[in-house]
Amino acid sequence: MNIKIAKAFRTLTYEASCVLAAVRPIRLAVEEKVRTYKATHNNIEYDAPLEVRYWPHPAEIPLVRAPAEIPHNVINIFTDSSKIGGKVGAAAVIIKDNIVHHQSKYRLHERCSNNQAEQVAILKALEQIQNLQLAEYAEKTVVVNSDSTVTLGTLQNRNKHYTLEGNIRKEIKRLEDQQWTVLLTG
Repeated sequence: MNIKIAKAFRTLTYEASCVLAAVRPIRLAVEEKVRTYKATHNNIEYDAPLEVRYWPHPAEIPLVRAPAEIPHNVINIFTDSSKIGGKVGAAAVIIKDNIVHHQSKYRLHERCSNNQAEQVAILKALEQIQNLQLAEYAEKTVVVNSDSTVTLGTLQNRNKHYTLEGNIRKEIKRLEDQQWTVLLTG
């Protein structure tokens, strides 16, 4: 089939025909399905890696940075998560000028890890930033305060491409395109 798609000769190897036809080799597709099945049926914590075709261009990945000094009059986001027994939860609070503007909590599936719950809290809080009613002249700086050093380290590592981290980076990029400054601290 790949040879017909690529309009190649029969002497072409299977691997080369897959590359030319832009088709994943069957072995790789089966291995991925097996890993997914094992992860979902053997109670393994799982966050799906992004397929290479969905990786953002390196220039489009926002620089996730920690502040050397936290400026005044910023919007603070505080996130936390916990996993106790079979219960997993995450929460986020958005505070500006000592006033709570938004708070949310989420109950997640029991297979989610504590780090995944923390990432969900960060993502949902960043999505709520656009709903804040700010004055025209207000400083557009957000400081995300998270106690998860694993999550912060993963977001700062530009070589990690997982679903949740990718969505957080997209949200940070969207906010930066709207002239926001997003800082992460632990």
